[in-house]
Amino acid sequence: MTDTTHRVPDRVPNRIQGGDNAPPSGQKDITPDRYLSTDIMRDEWDKLWPNSWVFAGLAIDVAEPGEYFVLNIGPESILISHTDNGEIVAHYNTCQHRGARIMVNDRGWIKNFVCPYHGWTYDRDGKLSVVPDIDLFSNGINCDDQSLVPVRSEVWAGTVWVCMDENAPSFEDFIGPIKKQIEPYRLEEMVLVQDQTVRLECNWKAVFDNFGELYHVEHIHPQHALIFDCPRGEIALWENGHTTVYIEGFTVNTRLPVPDQPTKLMEKQMETMGLDPKEFEGRILDIREAVQKARRDAGPVLGYDYDQLTDDQLSDIVQHNIFPNSMITLQPDTALIMRARPHRTDPSKCYWDKFTFVMPPSPDAENVGDLQHMPKPKPIPDQRPEHDEFDQEDVIAGRKTMDITVDQDVHLIRDVQNGMRSRGFSKQVLNDDEARIQHYHDWYSWFMEL
Repeated sequence: MTDTTHRVPDRVPNRIQGGDNAPPSGQKDITPDRYLSTDIMRDEWDKLWPNSWVFAGLAIDVAEPGEYFVLNIGPESILISHTDNGEIVAHYNTCQHRGARIMVNDRGWIKNFVCPYHGWTYDRDGKLSVVPDIDLFSNGINCDDQSLVPVRSEVWAGTVWVCMDENAPSFEDFIGPIKKQIEPYRLEEMVLVQDQTVRLECNWKAVFDNFGELYHVEHIHPQHALIFDCPRGEIALWENGHTTVYIEGFTVNTRLPVPDQPTKLMEKQMETMGLDPKEFEGRILDIREAVQKARRDAGPVLGYDYDQLTDDQLSDIVQHNIFPNSMITLQPDTALIMRARPHRTDPSKCYWDKFTFVMPPSPDAENVGDLQHMPKPKPIPDQRPEHDEFDQEDVIAGRKTMDITVDQDVHLIRDVQNGMRSRGFSKQVLNDDEARIQHYHDWYSWFMEL
């Protein structure tokens, strides 16, 4: 171990794009009732969810006419489908006869939507087309009036978003400047390799908060110190409650001594990019730039298009938290979309969804990857992975894994929720490194009129 160390920085992260973007209501205390109260949970369905654009699912699941998927979120269910006219549309997943759920499967293909209760049938665009024994309705049935109720939808970067309020801002206005920051990664061209949901014993905001700060990273994610410099992460606070963090990769945690040799984790990732770790003994801080060059040089050969990405983006990681409940984490060839969904009735339960993507290389990249000093392409599945849903106990027991970082968070989050029930806890006390949580909750307060 050498005596050389990084400069130990001020722990307060740099604030860059977005400025403060203070919410209209100003700063508010974050109290336990936000996570525990059934009254607040009910209010969210009047004030928060209808007025927000919510990540509904993936455009690949409605790529062809007749394909559909269902977003179940709290008490609501929304049906997204591909019409015969080539449009992707959304409707409330409830029959206009007596309110039964029409589609109960997560996704699939249909000729038309048939209510399982009495057989009312709707076309792929939601129009009511068949009413069995229609002569029994002495007052008649107006098929236009009894068609499925539409929900606003937007397709962007391979994702589908919905908004239940016709008077809410457009998706473009809601997501704001981070939209242009995500687009250079070409998320729409990446391939889904894993689709998971874990049922958690915590409020949906508790798990989302967990991914809104780096303060806990050195305590429960020690592996990050071996490749990321979290203490120097830069943050951005945006309008409508969105936040971003930018973290340097392929480097060493600023607060640790610089090792003589690459760490085992760094070695493994360097080798996948055709770099020889032995060549960087005694010059660990040169690895980040070398990774950037290796990716830039290999891009045209492997069929990866890095032209829209900066050199920093070729080595670093960026995470965008999109209000109210979604997160997109991006690296040059991989991405994660994670989402917190509330339970239907219990504020101390939720669902945490994780979609994992990789960028597919060119068709002949497999052979190219066998060449010396050439990055190895990431494996691409032959078909869309099935959705895998399980309990947090499955993760804690090691029967399931979402990746080492998420697994570590799952181990802890239940105790965070339980601790908030204590008479000895009245409100959160946040530091400057947790500014993204405060910003998010201030906008939450504004939406909720708290």
